[in-house]
Amino acid sequence: MDVKASFLFCKAALQGRLKPGSRVVLISSGAAFSGGPPNSGGYAGAKRMQVFLAGHSQKESDRLGFDLRFMALSPARIMPGTGVGDRGIDGISAYMGISPADFLASMIDMQTPADVARAAITLATGQAQGSSFVVSGSGLAAAA
Repeated sequence: MDVKASFLFCKAALQGRLKPGSRVVLISSGAAFSGGPPNSGGYAGAKRMQVFLAGHSQKESDRLGFDLRFMALSPARIMPGTGVGDRGIDGISAYMGISPADFLASMIDMQTPADVARAAITLATGQAQGSSFVVSGSGLAAAA
């Protein structure tokens, strides 16, 4: 999900297009917090902007009394077996001069796509406090 799509969706939500009590979950990336690898260009900054966007949208919803919940969910690690993940793994390992298998072997506490799906459902249906969350192999947690 790119920043423009996130912005446009949040903008529409804040124009009163969602029912009170609705939840908006933006899917970001752990690169928003780690900065990502040096070869990722503006990816990490774009993903951090989604985190800011969720927080600012929440404040605006509160100010307007819309009773909407805006949250950003960041998978902590790159995920093999996904289109974006596989391309990222190839690019990062090439940049580091190691094999994709060696790069993946260095990763700890990796989440799966199913972990991310469960976290998104929890945020969409639960009462989690805050606007920024990270999901790893250890589960869902508020972002620091």
